[in-house]
Amino acid sequence: MPVWTCPNSKCPYDGDLKPGQQCPLCGKEAQSFDFDQFGNILKQKWKHKKSVEKDKQDRVIARMIRFCPKCGSPNITAVVFYRPHIWKCLDCGYEGTFILQDGTLAEKLQKKHRDAKEEK
Repeated sequence: MPVWTCPNSKCPYDGDLKPGQQCPLCGKEAQSFDFDQFGNILKQKWKHKKSVEKDKQDRVIARMIRFCPKCGSPNITAVVFYRPHIWKCLDCGYEGTFILQDGTLAEKLQKKHRDAKEEK
């Protein structure tokens, strides 16, 4: 007996639908799947859901990483443990209160710093 469900692998809806019924989340029309095909589409939906969750976790982790505003290095530490708002870069020697938490800006700074070192 075929199973009717949403054919969109990026749609999280995995419940049974009736023939001709539309998915309540993405609006695509239900399709008939054999048991093996249904298992494969559920695997695809699960894989997509996990990749979305992994991306969210990566963004949260990236927000916690601090970067040096001079060279863009993540190799930065607090100078004194009871005054954690003073930071020191262990790569370039920067010491100050200003740090970056934007990974894309840090990548640009790293490239600029690398290019400046190569020119010397």
